[in-house]
Amino acid sequence: MKIHYTSRLCVIPRNLRQLRLFCSLLLLALCLGAGQAYAQLTRLRADGKRIVNASNQEVILKGINVGGWLLQEGYMMRPDGGGTQWSIKKGLYDQGQSDAAVEAFYQSWRDNFITKADVDYMASLGFNSIRLPLHYDLFLTSAQRAVRNGVARNQSNYNSYVNSLTSWYNSNTLFTDANLEGFRLTDSLLKWAAANKMYVVLDLHAAPGAAGTDANIADAFVGNDLWNKSIYQDITVRLWQRISARYINDDRIAFYDLINEPNHVPTNQQIHALFERLINAVRAQGDTHLLMIEGNGWGNQYNYLEPFTFTNKSNLVYNAHRYGTSTSPTTTNGDANQINELGNINNFRNTYNVPVVVGETGENSADWLRANIAAMNTAGVGWFHWTYKRFDAGENAALLRIPPPYLVDGAGNMSAVLNNIKFANNVKNVNTIAAVAPGKSSANAPIGKTVWLQGFNGKYVTSKNGVGAMWCDANVPQAWEFFQVVDAGDGKIALKGNTGNYVSSENGEQAITCNRPTIQGWEKFDWIETADGKVALRGNNGLYVSSENGTQAMTCTRPTVQGWEAFAFGVVSAATAKTMAAVQPADKTDLSVEANGSLLVYPNPVAKGSILVVNVKKYNASAPVNVAVVDVSKKVVAYKKANAAIVNIPTGNMASGFYILTVTNGKNTYTSKVLIQ
Repeated sequence: MKIHYTSRLCVIPRNLRQLRLFCSLLLLALCLGAGQAYAQLTRLRADGKRIVNASNQEVILKGINVGGWLLQEGYMMRPDGGGTQWSIKKGLYDQGQSDAAVEAFYQSWRDNFITKADVDYMASLGFNSIRLPLHYDLFLTSAQRAVRNGVARNQSNYNSYVNSLTSWYNSNTLFTDANLEGFRLTDSLLKWAAANKMYVVLDLHAAPGAAGTDANIADAFVGNDLWNKSIYQDITVRLWQRISARYINDDRIAFYDLINEPNHVPTNQQIHALFERLINAVRAQGDTHLLMIEGNGWGNQYNYLEPFTFTNKSNLVYNAHRYGTSTSPTTTNGDANQINELGNINNFRNTYNVPVVVGETGENSADWLRANIAAMNTAGVGWFHWTYKRFDAGENAALLRIPPPYLVDGAGNMSAVLNNIKFANNVKNVNTIAAVAPGKSSANAPIGKTVWLQGFNGKYVTSKNGVGAMWCDANVPQAWEFFQVVDAGDGKIALKGNTGNYVSSENGEQAITCNRPTIQGWEKFDWIETADGKVALRGNNGLYVSSENGTQAMTCTRPTVQGWEAFAFGVVSAATAKTMAAVQPADKTDLSVEANGSLLVYPNPVAKGSILVVNVKKYNASAPVNVAVVDVSKKVVAYKKANAAIVNIPTGNMASGFYILTVTNGKNTYTSKVLIQ
């Protein structure tokens, strides 16, 4: 909001009462403006093993990690490894770069690496959430961070840095500035994401002291010091208290990922003790956000970390990180609490009635990525792909790649690196995107129009008049094959059949139907356009509707779009839809006359100019056969009377479109719908 302080646009208060009123109204306007920015997202919570929103609708997170933005990991800086972030800084110092120059570089890095354009692009691919890996040093003041950088210059300064942290903690001068860099960047991402209806996960990726011996993922000076030095645990608790206090009412945040990937921690009891403190500290402030638990073994092993072991058990979500695991949904390992295999994930959430989200997965071939995403979608498990972008000369498993040169190859590359990390200069990894991107409901869905859907087998989708399961086996689109596309909100659509009821995915648990009187979660679909101009329908279970090629009832069970999941479609004119509905037989007895062969009309569809053959199989020779062809405006465009069972109707003078054929023979009357092409 931009306020112009001019006499024309803003009245300046002239006394104290006016000033108070002015300030109150201004504050109200600002609050309303801020609220409107993310009012569309509601607080997520745990409902058994589901994550649901305020309307109790399940939300399956399909997100992307923005690794490398606020914490550089070596292999992301150069494929063969570049070391920890502090060692990269040391390399710059050793090449003569000043503290100010290095800090200026990292400021520009943070400003350029992820921008609104990046987030808009993620949203365009269909992702509904972003996981933000945070470095705790961005919640230090610039002066405090300079002390930490002194350890990068000379590791002998490490103990002095720990002493400084202790002093800052005791004097309550840690994380108190509302304008800290970590808050600034988090606020920017929240704004950009919410504008695209995307949730954000706050992930403490580099915790104070390092959560394991893997230095690369935690920018560690000394591995495992989070567990070796109690001051680091105290600092971590305080950091989450500050984060919680700032974002306690912010529904744009899906959950807090309290500590990323503990690894090689001597005992799980140590992990449990810190998580118990963190959970209690956040809850003591009245913060109801979902809280993620990460176990030992890079966030996968949960002995002594099960939900029943915590004092505050509500609104917990468990983590799994899947790298190089089986893509089979039933694979398990011998340890029920080691949950990176999908079979173990499913068993764990069923046993403890808690949600599990795969916080990281990726870094593999496109084939594995595709199979992995499909398996997680089938299991109804939320996931975050690792990662959005990283450096490489050739295609990799990130969505985007940043072309060389590499920062670790010399300070002379600093300017080029800052240019290449910008979204406009990134290169799309097309195979990864094709394997991973969820796809987004098209803004071009024909809302308010009536359509027919044609499957891979050339047959049409039929509602079966709302009786039983739906099939893709109709030869001609008639009333049962017409569906009105209805705006279901939040970018989704619903399909209303000729009976006035809606198509339901049945959550993939049985064949789809068209018998729901209202639109709930199972009646909402994403209308996703394919590259060849067809459409795929994705249910709220994250899976796609399949025609089953007309060999069995249709389902909503496919994790990816292949031939059977793509449908040609056409918009039916309002007059045609109305006429077809009007002449629809009142009950299935009338239809069975035609189905039993009492009347044959062929070919149907018929090519314009060809002969349409009408064959009255139960011909009454004592009465003539009268054939009338009626257009959508109910005008008779052709009529023929014959004393024979077979009547030929020329179509040369008829326009292409739908017609109603009425045939009388004695006491019998038959109707059929005809399509002239």
